[in-house]
Amino acid sequence: AGGFVAGIRAGFSYNTFPLMDGRLVPAGYWDLAPALANFTANIAAVQFNHRLLATAVLVVAVVAGALAWRRLPPGFARGAVLALTGAVALQYALGIATLLAVVPVWLGTLHQSIAVLVLATALAAIHGLRRPRATASLTA
Repeated sequence: AGGFVAGIRAGFSYNTFPLMDGRLVPAGYWDLAPALANFTANIAAVQFNHRLLATAVLVVAVVAGALAWRRLPPGFARGAVLALTGAVALQYALGIATLLAVVPVWLGTLHQSIAVLVLATALAAIHGLRRPRATASLTA
């Protein structure tokens, strides 16, 4: 979603949060034909979809962090999930700041760069949460 926002420069429009021109779903969401073009070329739709996806990811990350804190023992897995929660929260906050500041290059670059941190912490969390593989025992 972020690639589409950057690609069509959608961050330069609708520079308010959480509403877009005073509306939750912006006017003009379905303006393009064919309808599928709205998902890649319509500034209103692309930015709304990015916001919606980001909010959903934040909610899932916070729930995962809370569950990790309550149910996982201290260690790598818990730390990795909590790091992922923090990285997603940072990315969300930077996204809002970037939007409200009308995408200064340094902030847009930082927002895109933190996506790498989100990916890295997600991979660490997946690694930490994996089930150990059964190993074959060698008996003579």
